[in-house]
Amino acid sequence: MTERRFTLRSRWPVAFLLALSLLVTWTAGTAFAQFTSYYGKNRVKYDKFDWHIYTTDHFDIYYYPELEEHLERVASYAESAYQQVSADLRHDLAFSVPLIVFKTHSEFQQQNLIPGAIPEGVAAFAEPQRNRIVLPIDEPPDGLYRLITHELTHIFEFDIIPRSIIRNTVPLWVDEGLADFMAGVWRPIDLMTVRDIAIADIVPSMSEFQGYGGFASGRVVYNLGHAAFEFIEEEWGLEGVRQFMFALRRTAIGGGEDPYEEAFDLEAEEWDDAFKSYLDDRFEPFREKDRPADYGRDLAPDPLRSRYPVVYSLEASPSGEVIAALGVNRRDREADIVLLSSRTGDVILNLTEGFDQDFGFEYISQPGGLRWNTVPWMSWAPDGDQLVYMVRNGKGRSLAIQNVVTREVEALIDLDMVDEPESPDIAPDGRSVAFSALRNGVGDIYEIDLETREVTNLTNSPFADYAPFYSPDGQSIVHLSRVSGNDKLFRLDRSTGARTQLTFGTHDEAGGQFLDERTIVFASTAVDPAEALDPQTARDGEIFNIWTLDLENGALNQLTDTATGFVNPVVLAPDEDSEGQRIGFVTYFRGEYGLHTLELASDPLLEVNTADFGGPGPLIDFQAPLGHSLDVANVRRKGAFENMYMQGRPNFGLGMTSNGDLLGGTVISFADVLGDQLFNIQAYSVQTYRTYGASYVNRASRMQYAFQGISSEQYFYGLGAYFVPSIAFLSRDNAIATRRSDGGSAIGIYALDRFRRIELSAGMYSFRETFANEELQLQSDQFQLQQFGTTLFRNGAFMPFGTRFVQETTVFREYGPVAGNSVMAGYEYAPGMGGFLSRQTVEVDARYYQRLMENGVLAFRGRAFQSWGEFPDFTFFGGQGDMRGYDYLHFLGHKAFHGNVELRFPLVEAMATPIGILGGIRGTFFFNFGVAGIDGQPWNIWATDEVTVRPVTHYGTNPFTGNLEPIYGEPTTVSGFRLDRARAAYGFGLTTFAIGFPIHLDWSWPTLFNQEWENIVFATEAQQNGFIRGSDYFRKVRFQVWIGYDF
Repeated sequence: MTERRFTLRSRWPVAFLLALSLLVTWTAGTAFAQFTSYYGKNRVKYDKFDWHIYTTDHFDIYYYPELEEHLERVASYAESAYQQVSADLRHDLAFSVPLIVFKTHSEFQQQNLIPGAIPEGVAAFAEPQRNRIVLPIDEPPDGLYRLITHELTHIFEFDIIPRSIIRNTVPLWVDEGLADFMAGVWRPIDLMTVRDIAIADIVPSMSEFQGYGGFASGRVVYNLGHAAFEFIEEEWGLEGVRQFMFALRRTAIGGGEDPYEEAFDLEAEEWDDAFKSYLDDRFEPFREKDRPADYGRDLAPDPLRSRYPVVYSLEASPSGEVIAALGVNRRDREADIVLLSSRTGDVILNLTEGFDQDFGFEYISQPGGLRWNTVPWMSWAPDGDQLVYMVRNGKGRSLAIQNVVTREVEALIDLDMVDEPESPDIAPDGRSVAFSALRNGVGDIYEIDLETREVTNLTNSPFADYAPFYSPDGQSIVHLSRVSGNDKLFRLDRSTGARTQLTFGTHDEAGGQFLDERTIVFASTAVDPAEALDPQTARDGEIFNIWTLDLENGALNQLTDTATGFVNPVVLAPDEDSEGQRIGFVTYFRGEYGLHTLELASDPLLEVNTADFGGPGPLIDFQAPLGHSLDVANVRRKGAFENMYMQGRPNFGLGMTSNGDLLGGTVISFADVLGDQLFNIQAYSVQTYRTYGASYVNRASRMQYAFQGISSEQYFYGLGAYFVPSIAFLSRDNAIATRRSDGGSAIGIYALDRFRRIELSAGMYSFRETFANEELQLQSDQFQLQQFGTTLFRNGAFMPFGTRFVQETTVFREYGPVAGNSVMAGYEYAPGMGGFLSRQTVEVDARYYQRLMENGVLAFRGRAFQSWGEFPDFTFFGGQGDMRGYDYLHFLGHKAFHGNVELRFPLVEAMATPIGILGGIRGTFFFNFGVAGIDGQPWNIWATDEVTVRPVTHYGTNPFTGNLEPIYGEPTTVSGFRLDRARAAYGFGLTTFAIGFPIHLDWSWPTLFNQEWENIVFATEAQQNGFIRGSDYFRKVRFQVWIGYDF
């Protein structure tokens, strides 16, 4: 996988969640909610792709017509990459590689192959189950070729080293390092991280290096791995690389010795030491260069004491006294824009405090490809009142205009006419914004008129253009173009459209700004052209430093000479004790980013001229090593169900009810190569009751649809005053009732946006509800016929039509919800025609989460259910997180409501144990309230009037009839507020994670808020359990253990 900063995480495999959510949604599947406590956000399929397949010697390239003009070069890149990787590893693949290409990253994010939303930081991925490569083609030609080479190397790795379904047997640095090594090119900011590690003497032991290693840059593991394979090649040649990979293979499948000893005849520790020495020697020439500390103190927020451990990008206010810094908010786990004092570094204000969705967008966008912070992310308006930046909003990006005084986002301008807009820069008159973007896979500079919202392509060149910034008079725009394999500065005359190349040579430039009317400041990897360097030092010395360029005479001045890399220069106001302008820039040292400054009054370190690096010449675009001629005979339309396969190993879920019943389920999924067509087979059980289901889901378009069939047997408890009160003394286990349902349904799901959707359904089911005890069923039917004129259990067929609105804005952490809300409102109508039973049902479930401090949460929930008609539906709930303090499925009725208020907070963040680091412990104070009733009967939720009641103390046998009859106590008068049919409880709970599942330990105290009333209501239970008063029995503490997710 090629990534920039983020990693993919998912609590539940997508197939398992999708399959079970269908069962929960369109059956009365109360027990299934143990697996699906949350409704989930949407992956919106904004586009419906008409997929075709083009076959080459080694690839099946999946594309759609909008990509056809790029198909030939994509095929040439892929076949060239295959020849290189195969030759270097002396290995061939016995299968054609599925190469799935998208035109842009926003379309790539709509893929259905892997679960969860793909962050912008993931540029492409390869997966080992079907050996598929998935990528957008929005990189410049040379970058796209290297991206394909990188991902194809993963496919070779998957083929050489089998992937375990139990654990990861291959360190990440091996997988990613070899992929970057085969791509064969160092980007300056990648090489920077390795040079930094070597110079700072913080090289980890690679034989023990796992994951991302805790570095601020997620690219470090890629880059260290790249350097490690260059070390192997230098010492043992490409054959050493191959031997190491096959030694890892033998270790993975069992029977192999230590891979370092087998491949290199060295113990792992000896190999680590040799690699450290190699890096020391390789980067020795750079040890005497400047450190960031040579440029004053770090103005970035303290990574240990503040919420902002890292700052990536800068923009200075027009006065230069304030810096807008984009960094990571440790508390919110999002990118935020904070205002800093340019003199002291103090945090003045967080412009995007809170979660991004509260501002009307999903997240702050980052530049595409691997440009990262070598290009600007934001721009300050000339009046100093507004800041503009790009945000993700739906399929594409929008230009956010935010007031820096009020923090209000004053406008979100959709830029859906282009793809992947980035690096906005406001014109000096404040009327327009220049930015770079893609159209038809080619990057250009665009301009939007803020009044008319008209967007104009300013460059319209065949080369990739990035990072525009206006001249002070607004007459021209300077920008980057990638030509002949390097990023160079060009100047665009806005009136004529003429472009002039400003910098030359085989080094790279990065984003910049104007210092004055004739001078720009920017970052560059240029070195003294008069100094002769050996090839290795020249390559390792591609270091971004801060330079200035005089546009009138071509004078170039080098201002810094760092050992690592400085980028993103901005113009700052003079310091208090000086009068000269200052330059601020982003630094990198010891694995951390910083913010340092220098005064322009100081003499430059080097003075040269642009002509010293060459002059204008032919602009050469990248060409693949091997050409390819498109053969239309190898093109065909993809079949809907072509190449179906089992999607990984079966997924499992586990839970335990608060009554100690184990529940579990599994899903086996089959999907086509694109993941658009999905077949699921589900099995689920609790106690001895089982449910089986099969479903088909079409996810190829925004309007997704599914068909499913189920055979389900569930249980509930038929106790209560409406079910033979004369035998209410029976235990719950003797009053088990079952619901058997068989049938199928059709479901349509339309995503309005990432957070909201509409669901429609139609189905046909047969139901049979009965007590397990036949005698109990007979008595219950007789009582209900006498009392209500009908039986309450349903037996027959229903044909329900339903609709639901779902909103899910909840922000999750590893322990559950932390902020946001979710709402589900549903209506179902089953007409009574043709022998079908009739009913109508309405259900609403609303939740709200208010974060307290960093990891505390105040959670609210209210759920209401109402069913009516000839044969109304039942709901049953209780125990678990629905109603703590009561038995599992304690409440049963045609209408119901329960509400919860919970305060959740961390007690122990993590636990170090002999078997490793386990999840922490969280505490919960809770209060819940619930009631259920029968259709047509009064709720009787609570009462306040004064009544006189004779409590039932026990039951006795009538000597004349032989029947059990209630024995009443003395009349008792009760007054004041009390719960009648409703129940409540409060208490405290502990939660921890074990083997991936949350385990809850709850101590609960039930209450009706009136002890005298409790003495009456629970007199029988008190007598049966040895208590004197009913309130003593009812209010005794209840300890319950259950496994499942909180609401």
